[in-house]
Amino acid sequence: MGSSKIPVLWVTGAPGAGKSTSGWGLFTRISGRGGSVAYVDIDQLGLIGPPPGGGDASHEIKAANLLRVIALLRRRGVQQVIVSGVVDPKLGVEPFFAGSAEAGHIDLTLVRLRCDREELRRRFLGRGSPAGLLTELFELVDKLDRTAIGALLDTTGQHLDDTVDALMEHCVVRRGPVQPLVPVEDAMPPRPVIVVVGATAVGKSTAAWSVLRDLWQSGVPTAYIDLDQLGFVHPGPDHLLQAANLAALWRGYRQAGAQALLLVTREPGAAVLGALAEELLAVVRLDADAATLEDRIRRRADGESALLAGDELRGAPLEVQSRVAARAVAEADRLRSSGAYRMVLDTTGQSPQETSAALLDMLSPALESLLPEPDPR
Repeated sequence: MGSSKIPVLWVTGAPGAGKSTSGWGLFTRISGRGGSVAYVDIDQLGLIGPPPGGGDASHEIKAANLLRVIALLRRRGVQQVIVSGVVDPKLGVEPFFAGSAEAGHIDLTLVRLRCDREELRRRFLGRGSPAGLLTELFELVDKLDRTAIGALLDTTGQHLDDTVDALMEHCVVRRGPVQPLVPVEDAMPPRPVIVVVGATAVGKSTAAWSVLRDLWQSGVPTAYIDLDQLGFVHPGPDHLLQAANLAALWRGYRQAGAQALLLVTREPGAAVLGALAEELLAVVRLDADAATLEDRIRRRADGESALLAGDELRGAPLEVQSRVAARAVAEADRLRSSGAYRMVLDTTGQSPQETSAALLDMLSPALESLLPEPDPR
């Protein structure tokens, strides 16, 4: 690995192969040893719809946004970047990086995880994926095998620690000074932004996703960003880096054709709201009482939610659930007492479907302003 380049390990493979789990394991291993490291889930860099131009365009958007994020991490002084996620099964990564000045600053290693089909089937179904997608899953495995993208690592029968041990051979563990980030001026025209905030487990992601689907179905090109997914860095947390990543990602989505942004976060800092000041269309705070938050945390621990990087609740023991619940209640109290939010939706006792419907109703005036004018013909 050249010292002038930032080492980037991209862990890829079919869904269920263990990309995200192994990538997160690497991040925690390196940060636990004091190394300067960042983790990026590539799926979080391509959430725009209706999908523009099909699958190839999706990979192109993700790659372009990844280069933007890596550029910021390099400026901050990060010594190792871990990326997880599917690559284009025909083209891999390199064609999407070709011609980019930032790609010249990257020392990229691509590793493809694979396991036998029976184990992949168990993993895929065990994470809640539908059995109806198994045929499509195995077709993707065949494509990846034919193109032989990346260095192959067979994880059949391996414990997670064994996979992480093998992947650590491609990583560096070193400290580095944290460099201050200087904001970059954005000359692109503003676009409307809707922000949904709330404490841990209040249900903001599920409800916001319903709003997003409504906009997609209405034909409004809309991007979605979960701000918490943009802040995986050690040493950290770093709210200025989070805000810079948000600005870079939003710029990429606008270049891809997004006309609006739906942003989800627990407690937006001043840097985030300041960066979006000219674009804010609506900010909604979801609220819930302590009993409701505790119940939703228990449900998340039982697997009743999408599994995202850094999820501390999936399968968590009772003592962890109690600690997260106490933090969530404190977050809710802090947001409630701030008085900074005029639009508040109390979700106490609601089902996810009820909260989603209520949020759609509350945002209806703002959403109507995004919809295209009806054809007079």
